Amino acid sequence: MTILDVAAEAGVSRQTVTRAMNDMGDISTATREKVLAAAERLGYRPSRFARSLVTREKTHALGLVVASFRNPYYTDIAADLLAAAADRGWQVIIAASEDGAPETLELLSSQVDVAVGHFGGTDAALVEASHGIPVVRLEAPSRTPGVHSVELDLESGLAEAIGALAARGSRRFGMVDSAYTEKSLGAYEPSPRRVWFEEQAGDRLTGVVVGEETISGGGRAFAELLERHPDTDTVLMFNDLMALGAVQSAHAFGIDVPGRVRVVGIDGLALGEAVDPQLTTIALDREGLASNTMDIVEILAKAQFARLDPIRRSVRSKLLWRASA
Repeated sequence: MTILDVAAEAGVSRQTVTRAMNDMGDISTATREKVLAAAERLGYRPSRFARSLVTREKTHALGLVVASFRNPYYTDIAADLLAAAADRGWQVIIAASEDGAPETLELLSSQVDVAVGHFGGTDAALVEASHGIPVVRLEAPSRTPGVHSVELDLESGLAEAIGALAARGSRRFGMVDSAYTEKSLGAYEPSPRRVWFEEQAGDRLTGVVVGEETISGGGRAFAELLERHPDTDTVLMFNDLMALGAVQSAHAFGIDVPGRVRVVGIDGLALGEAVDPQLTTIALDREGLASNTMDIVEILAKAQFARLDPIRRSVRSKLLWRASA
């Protein structure tokens, strides 16, 4: 919805809508109420950019929805985005949503110019919840006008990792996948990471075990995998958090890492340097993620936050060698 749609609905000029939405003078109470009612019916929310033209504000605000403050992966990404936004003169309002629910956008739609985050739900749901502000998905594709994306090319990183590990002597690959899937709300479905891993491992795959997406959950699933498939010599964990649990579990059971089994995580957390042996991981280019996100945001700002066709960017991942593999 645009200001022109509200003007047509209320039967007034664009200038009258501007006066009503910004509580300016030279407009009757009845006309103001008629305009506000039309805006409410249409679900219109004036962008902060448009308001800045009236109030002479010079700053823009970005809404950052953090998927989880419990997982350092998301807090690391948030820190990089905060730094990139500050470098470009943007204010940031942070909200949290453990499941990335589109409803979180309801809280931000009247406070920010654009929203960024690891959102769940469909593009259509995001458009409806955002009330006209553009949305940038992180690590998920976008296909709808008004919804944009910075995606992670993890598939090529997995292919690189398996090739490099095989060159170092890995022959039997196993994986611990996450038990959580947003769509099924608890009923397990293979993650894209598992699908790509199985394709790359081929007949070298020993098996896959599913675990809770925590340090302790990763440790239990790692032990279960080696009990079921003792010939496994290399294990890919769904993320670094679970991989930390795998290294702890290996110590508890007297399993030599990397001598008996190599352990590889996904994410590239600095926390992986705090264990012994330090964690080998497929690392996301977080600076690239933040930079590409802000590039999209500034394109949207130049377009006055209009509902543009999807702008899509992609960042690569690469194997970060440490001692666990």
